[in-house]
Amino acid sequence: VTLDVMDLAAEREMSIGTDLMRMFGIGYTGLAVSWTSPVKAEDESPFKDVVVPNEDPYGSDAQQSRFLARIQTAIDRNQAIDKHSLCTHPDAVVRLDTPPDAAGFRVQYKVPETLIPKVRETVERWLEDGVIERVLSNADNRWNSPLTLAPKKDSTGKYTDKRPCLDPRHINKYLKEDRFPLPNINDIFKKFAEAEMYTTLDLTNAFHRFPILPEHRHKTTFTDPDGRQFMFIGCPFGLKPISSKFQRVMTTLFTQPPFQTFVATFVDDIVIYSKDFEEHTHHTQLVIDELTRYNLILNPKKCHFAQKTIYLLGFCVSAKGKSFLDPRKVTNAQEWPIPTTGKDIQQFLGLVNYFHQYLPKAPLLAEPVNALRNHQGRLGNLWTDAHTTSFNKIKESLVLAPYLFSPRPDLPFHVATDASDVGIGAVLYQIDTDGTILHNGFMARALSKSERNYQITKKELLAIIFALNKFHQHLWGRHFTLYTDHKALVYIHSQRVLYHVQYPTVI
Repeated sequence: VTLDVMDLAAEREMSIGTDLMRMFGIGYTGLAVSWTSPVKAEDESPFKDVVVPNEDPYGSDAQQSRFLARIQTAIDRNQAIDKHSLCTHPDAVVRLDTPPDAAGFRVQYKVPETLIPKVRETVERWLEDGVIERVLSNADNRWNSPLTLAPKKDSTGKYTDKRPCLDPRHINKYLKEDRFPLPNINDIFKKFAEAEMYTTLDLTNAFHRFPILPEHRHKTTFTDPDGRQFMFIGCPFGLKPISSKFQRVMTTLFTQPPFQTFVATFVDDIVIYSKDFEEHTHHTQLVIDELTRYNLILNPKKCHFAQKTIYLLGFCVSAKGKSFLDPRKVTNAQEWPIPTTGKDIQQFLGLVNYFHQYLPKAPLLAEPVNALRNHQGRLGNLWTDAHTTSFNKIKESLVLAPYLFSPRPDLPFHVATDASDVGIGAVLYQIDTDGTILHNGFMARALSKSERNYQITKKELLAIIFALNKFHQHLWGRHFTLYTDHKALVYIHSQRVLYHVQYPTVI
């Protein structure tokens, strides 16, 4: 009998034939005779290496620690602000100008008994934080607003709780429009073209920090479950002017030097962007100190410091302005039920339109569904298998949406266009120094009934003009390369006679 003895890995030793040793009277001690497999506490996620925005710190742990230590003094100064104080910026004062004879008294809605404790708790917290005060006996008592319980969602869009808030609709109808312009999301992303790291700041009770003009506060009176009347000192959610007011103040603060080169704001969303840690440390300190100057208090637990990737306005943004759809929003869209009314379609297409630059074929895919958007009442038999197919393809396109990159001024632009029997489309892109294609945006639309009768050359020309109009902001005054698969267009400038439908386009 020949026995082969193999060396085991890691210098381990093993005894074989232990079941025969007892038969031959051989004893042994200290020898392991059984093996228990290790038990996993939980399955290892196959997505462990997937980047999670706001949880994607830039640099090493040591660099992060140094960064946080250097900005801690600024945070401490901010946290020392008296929570009863209000924003001191002159544009922060909220006026509720109404006609002299205006009044709005609405009785309190019935609140479920199980939710009354939550309402009481919220009112007490408002009172403790200096957000509300008791109504004086000699105040104008022609006003009273009900409290309502608005659904509260988590980061995935699922309802998790109820949040008491004022229902001021009867006040809003008397207030003038304040249409201060909100920043364009694409313009915000364009600022990130050279950024490597981001910090997002969250303010504690942001709207409540804006004071209501004292002589107008009685118009926000409400009655709590115990019959006590209070009025707001700081602006409550829901009042018509507050979003514009907040944006005006943020714009005033952060579009002046030096902030305009490293801060972007959208209402109460504040993003600081920089190229490296040293620069980012200085930028973050400056922004926090500016907020402190005007009594705007941070909520450090909800701030995300020195991140490579962040959530912002329904998107995820990483280095060099690379952006993609927020997967939480995409998940919500995947769970969207099949529309049963024209209004359902409008709501769904509103979401899709918000992401249109990331969806190259969305207008064409949505054409069957879009045809029913203005239908009054239930769709019934009007909704067919073709509409279901269209609806599902739109949802699939959200999952497959590509990355987009903020346009870089150091790279030339390229535009590619195409046309089909039912639609036209275009893409704007740049090519990096290493040959990587950086898509900047997609545009498409369905052809109208008359446009579908155009001959193919005119459709392709229409696609080019569509692209030049849509990407005008980036292309005007710059040399760029245009790609089309219709060679007949190359000769359009050499034609002696143009059709009347082509002449205005070429001019």
